[in-house]
Amino acid sequence: MPHSLLALVLTSTLGAAPSPELTVRYEPAGSPRAEHARQVLKDSGALKIGIKLPKPVEVVARDCDEPSATWDGEDRRITICYSLVGKIRRTLTGIAQTEEADARTTNRRVDGALTALFHHELGHAQGAMKGLPGGAGRADQFAALTLASEPPKRVAAAAEARHLLAAHTGLDDLSGPEEAATFACLLYGADPAKHARIAQGGWVPAERAPTCADEYNRVKSAIG
Repeated sequence: MPHSLLALVLTSTLGAAPSPELTVRYEPAGSPRAEHARQVLKDSGALKIGIKLPKPVEVVARDCDEPSATWDGEDRRITICYSLVGKIRRTLTGIAQTEEADARTTNRRVDGALTALFHHELGHAQGAMKGLPGGAGRADQFAALTLASEPPKRVAAAAEARHLLAAHTGLDDLSGPEEAATFACLLYGADPAKHARIAQGGWVPAERAPTCADEYNRVKSAIG
C-alpha cells in the first residue's frame, strides 16, 4: 500500500494524532527586576507539561506594562509577564517573613504559584481549542485535570501557594478564596491518597474534602 494511502487509512481509522508541541520563549528583560523575575520563572520549571495538546501552543514570557498572564486564541499564545512573576514572588516572600519561614519554603511556594498560574492559562487554551465555553472557572477545571498528573509534591505546592495568595488582589487568576478552595478540591479529589497533603494542609475546607473525589469525577466526565 502506498505510504500516502496508508497514512490516510490510519488517520481515518484512528483520528488525527494530537500534537505535543509546546514552545516556550523568554524575551529579554528590560530592567534588573525583570531579569530577576525572568530567571525565577525559568528556574521554576513551571512551563513544562507532560500532556499532549490538540494543537501547538506558544508560551512567551516578556516585559509588560501591567502584571498579567493572558491567552490569545487567535495566535494560540500564552503570555506571562515578568512583572506578574515578580509580584507573586514579593507577595509570597512577605508571607514567609510573617511566618518566619525559610528561603526553601518560599522558593517552593513561588514555584507552586507559577505552576498554578501556567496551568490556569493552559486551561483557557484547552477550553478554547475544544470549543467549550470559557471563563476562569472552566480554566481552573482544565488546570486541575492537567496538573493532577504531575508529581504529588508539585501538586501540593500549587494548592498551597494559591491558598496563600487567595486573599491578595492584583495577582491575576491566583486571587479569590472561593476559587482557590475549588482548585484545591479538584486537585485533592483526583487522588485523595496521593494528594492527602492538600487536605492535611487545610487548603481545601475540611467539610468539603469528602466530596472532592465526586467533584473531580464530574468535571473529568464533563470536559474529558
